[in-house]
Amino acid sequence: MKSVNRFTIHGNVGSVAPFDKSTRVNIATNRNWRDEQGHAKEATDWVQVTILEEKQAAWVAENAKPGDVVFVEGRISNNSFKRNGETVYTTDLIASTFNVFPKP
Repeated sequence: MKSVNRFTIHGNVGSVAPFDKSTRVNIATNRNWRDEQGHAKEATDWVQVTILEEKQAAWVAENAKPGDVVFVEGRISNNSFKRNGETVYTTDLIASTFNVFPKP
């Protein structure tokens, strides 16, 4: 059976790393819910997006600005690296589609 690794987010750009053959963008997504007492709650989740395709990465680095609304599709990639002797684990969205919506 064929498997699927597909992830979609719609959120706001937090920061864009400078272009260097690829680029990384932090995207904020918001969640709203009510607790057991009925109080409204809100939280922001941050998603690290990596754009590997050079032309797309260069375009995103030049055109995506903090606060922009974006729609991103791609695949999940889990990685690890050493920092100060400790292993750090990351989960990234490797973008295949990155759309910036025009500001109203």
